[in-house]
Amino acid sequence: MSSESSKESLQEARRYVRRKRIFYTVLAIWIALSVMWFAIDMRDDSSSVWFYWPMLGTGIGVAISAIVLLGIGGLFGADWERREIDKYLRRRGSEAGP
Repeated sequence: MSSESSKESLQEARRYVRRKRIFYTVLAIWIALSVMWFAIDMRDDSSSVWFYWPMLGTGIGVAISAIVLLGIGGLFGADWERREIDKYLRRRGSEAGP
């Protein structure tokens, strides 16, 4: 394995771990908010149960964050990023000309 390839792999691993840390932070905040909404709703004197609505809305945001940050299902993951970089470099190379 070349030194350049090793550096790229290390940088890619760092980016992935950083994204994972960000996602786990977002997930922990969502869980804390969900527990808070549940507790508020249960202590509320009203007869309606509403805590699941804000949980659902913010849960959709958490799911989108997972897809964007971790590339779940192949969307926006490391392979996609590599393909986009290659595409960009090919375009830039063809624009530069001889």
